[in-house]
Amino acid sequence: MRCVVSRLLTAGALLLVTWGLLCSGCAKKEQPQTPQDYLRLGDQELGRKRETQARKYYEQFLEQYPDSDLKAQAQFKIADALYHGRNYLEARFEYQKFLELYPLHPLASRAQFQLSMCSLQTIQTFDRAQQHTKEALQALRFFRSKYPQDPLMDQAEEHIQFLRRRLAAHEFAVARFYYRKKAYHAAIGRFLNLIQVYPEVPDIDAALYMLADSYREEENYIKAQGVLQLLVERFPSSTYLERARAQLRTLPKTGITLQ
Repeated sequence: MRCVVSRLLTAGALLLVTWGLLCSGCAKKEQPQTPQDYLRLGDQELGRKRETQARKYYEQFLEQYPDSDLKAQAQFKIADALYHGRNYLEARFEYQKFLELYPLHPLASRAQFQLSMCSLQTIQTFDRAQQHTKEALQALRFFRSKYPQDPLMDQAEEHIQFLRRRLAAHEFAVARFYYRKKAYHAAIGRFLNLIQVYPEVPDIDAALYMLADSYREEENYIKAQGVLQLLVERFPSSTYLERARAQLRTLPKTGITLQ
């Protein structure tokens, strides 16, 4: 008898727990009543990483209150929700839209910064096409020129240097590819661009040596000599130093005195 009562009590307890769970699921979702409610609920969803639901609140806000003083914030938050949801192409469009609609808004500098981040998030490895890298760099340079006192400037500078290194690595990889394929004319153009545009990046000494060797293969001994001299003078600790000196000794007479 006691066993039966115990089972009945256990079953009743389980029934109460189940009913409680069902009732909690039946609780009505909070309905926004004011513009502030829409933004607050959207922010809550964004904080919970429910980007799609957050964006719905912001979009509903713009539909319900198109003349509100808070509409700029809603537009910016739509872009943010897309960015945090990794929809970078759509987020870029929305940040650009915000800048077009509210170029003087206090959030404009942040929108410009985020515009570059959308491209930064989608850059390829250095041996692929670098369109997104160039877009991110262009957006960051614009940010730097327009908002020089912005608190995000240090981050922007770090990203700019990273992107320049990425583009330099890509340019060096392409130049070296042409060099190894003995397409020296194409290699010369790439090495010159690398040296002129990115003189501060690593491996410039290697680029100078291969540029000089490309000139030598093209029988342009005067330019080969000039580049080799530059390598010897500017990079006295380079691993290419001895090879550069050997090349200088074996070049045909150019009529130019070596330093």
